[in-house]
Parts: sequence; structure tokens; C-alpha cells
Amino acid sequence: MRQEYPFVSIVIPVYNGSNYLQAAIDCALSQTYPNVEVIVVNDGSRDDGATESIAQSYGEKIRYFEKVNGGVATALNRGIQEMRGEYFSWLSHDDLYTPDKIEKQVDALLQTQNRTSIVFSEYDQLDVDSGRVTPIRDSLSYSTEQLTNSVFPVVNNLIHGCSLLIHRTHFERVGTFDEKLITTQDYDLWFRMFRHQRLILVPEALVISRVHEEQGSRTLPQHERERSELYIHFMNELTEAEMASMYGSPYFFFYQMRNYCLETGLEPAARYAEHNFQSAVVPDDLDEKLTQFKNQIEQLSNGKARKIGIFGAGNYGLQLLQDLKVRRLQVDFFFDNNPSKWGLAINQVPCIEPATLGECKDQVLVIVAARMPETMVKQMSIKGYPHVYTKQQLDSEWLRTPPDHRLVPAIDGGR
Repeated sequence: MRQEYPFVSIVIPVYNGSNYLQAAIDCALSQTYPNVEVIVVNDGSRDDGATESIAQSYGEKIRYFEKVNGGVATALNRGIQEMRGEYFSWLSHDDLYTPDKIEKQVDALLQTQNRTSIVFSEYDQLDVDSGRVTPIRDSLSYSTEQLTNSVFPVVNNLIHGCSLLIHRTHFERVGTFDEKLITTQDYDLWFRMFRHQRLILVPEALVISRVHEEQGSRTLPQHERERSELYIHFMNELTEAEMASMYGSPYFFFYQMRNYCLETGLEPAARYAEHNFQSAVVPDDLDEKLTQFKNQIEQLSNGKARKIGIFGAGNYGLQLLQDLKVRRLQVDFFFDNNPSKWGLAINQVPCIEPATLGECKDQVLVIVAARMPETMVKQMSIKGYPHVYTKQQLDSEWLRTPPDHRLVPAIDGGR
């Protein structure tokens, strides 16, 4: 095999995987990249041999190993131990690769001068029950600089493990998956591995991630406790320089961690972050940055908008309201398509019908707050609102603008 085709090991850990395993193996064997091996590690499945039968049916097309059940970390570590490739690529038995996943990642890697750069990509989520596919496109919300910062994607939970391509020397450098961890073994390793390394993002979906009720993150009771402990560990381990590389200062870093942990239900970690945020040194240029942010928002309408309206009074809209308030900007109203919300005050902000404003539409900056905002943006355009943006378009601005700590509510609601 020519030198430009380094050998890649695709490792598939599986436990009771007869419902999805065949599709995973097929997509691994169908890669357009010409130099791969497929390793399947059966983690002691208890399904009357169904998983074993599927794997064995591939014969010498794959390398198959069985072990006593010990959890996904133990199965991945066995695959790493057995791999012959220069690079490791994880494929969960219930996920899929696009046919060119490995090819595109190796191509991106070989365009650099560092063959040990860590490569990752975006992905799609497939809801098994509904069949709905949700594109996960972090490159629309974050800059390339942020996404290739060695710790930013980890602490912001932006890495799908199956999207990675990892040089084997990284395991020799930091070790493998911690087998004592049940549901956070992946992010524990990414944190140890990514720090001070070069990351490469392929900004397109190369993985299809299934979402279903059998996943450990939904069924294992220790998941939230492990995640909270992991984020406290992140906050303890990161240096002030690493915090500043992500958010400009430890002050802003701890604020972001506070919000993320609150949004994801990690209350112990959120309280820990809030304590550190309140104790951190306030940046000397805080007032200057908040003034710059206000000017940037005003320029979105070329100074014509006199009011700000948020389209969407759900969780996204409430988070956007908070993002603006702590940066000294007033939201004048919510829009919403749900008539039951019209006339209500939501967090002390009135909610109105999208068609309400009549001739004043050109004086309103509308920010759409929805995970999939395209339909709502089109709706506001049809209704004649000229200044319409999405929360995703402005997310990168939040990440450059720290909040006024005096306007940040305490976690218990007081201040």
C-alpha cells in the first residue's frame, strides 16, 4: 500500500447489538478509503448468541474478539490493544459512517504537516422512533478558531466520539479509556488527549448518530453524577491560560460553564462554576466590550431598529433573553406561533402575535430562537420584517462578550 494511505483501524464495540450491528459493519466495510481493518469487540453480549452470529457471518472480512462484559470502555480498550492501524476510528454498533468518512478525514490530515493532528467532523442525529434527522452543525455557531482550540470543543460537549480519527501515539501518550467510568469515559479521555494538541475539523456530517431509548446516557442512573463530576474536574484542571484561550478570561469561562451546566441539569457543577465566577477577577475592559456589543447589535439593522423581539418563547428564547439581559440589552417582546401565549408576560416580557406590529416592522430587530430556525425566518420575511437574524448567527458574539456580573441571577433565583 502506498505511503499516502496510512492504515486505519475501525473499532466497533458491541453489547446485545443484533438490531444494528450488521448495518454498522456493512458501512465500515464499504468505506471508499482503501486501507482499513474492521475490528468488532463483543462485550459479553447476553442475547442467545445473536450478536456473535452476525459478527461471525463476516468471516475473515473483519477481526472478531469476545470478552467478558465490562462496559464500553473495556471493549474500546480491547480494540485499541488489538488494532494494527496507525489510526483509530471508533464506530458505535448503533451508529453509521458515511461511505467517505475515513477518506475525507485522511485527506484533511495529509494536507497538514502534522500526521498526529486529531481530526473530527460534524454529524447528523437520527431519531429511531420518528425517523427525523437533525443536522448538528457547530460550524454555523462557532468559528474555526473556537472549534480547533484544543479544549473548547471538549468543554462545550461538541465532540461525537465516532467522528474522530486518532493517531495511535496519543494512546501511548495519555493512556486509554478509564474503565472505572461508565458513561463519561469518552470525554474524560478527550480532555486528557486533546489538551495542547492540534485539531482539524472537517465541517460536514460524516457520521449518522442514532438516538434511541436503549442508550446508556438515558438508562444508566449514574450518568448525571458522572457528568457533573467530570465538569468539576475540567474546571479544576484547566489553567487560566486555557480558560482565556477559549473565552478571554477565567471570569467569562466560569460564566459559560455555569450556564452550560445549568442547561444540562448538572446542578453541582453549575453551583461550583457560579462560585468561581463570582470569585473571579472582573476584566478591566468589561464596559468597553459591552458597549461594542451593543453597537454591533444596533448595526444589524443599520441603526433603524428601536426595539428587540425574540421569535420563540420556548427554552431557546428564554436563554436568548438571558444572554441579552446580562449584556445590558432590553428585550421588548416575544413573538410566538402558539396563540395560548399571546398576551402573557414570559419572564416579565410580553408575548405577542407575529403579525401584530403593522407599520412598525422596520423598527424591530427580530432574533429567531429555535433549534431549526429556517421556517421561522421565512415566516417573518413573508410577514415583512426586514431585520431578522437567528440565535445561531449571534452565538459567536455571545462568546466574545462577557456579561455584567451584577445582572447575572443567582442559581436559586435570588440576588
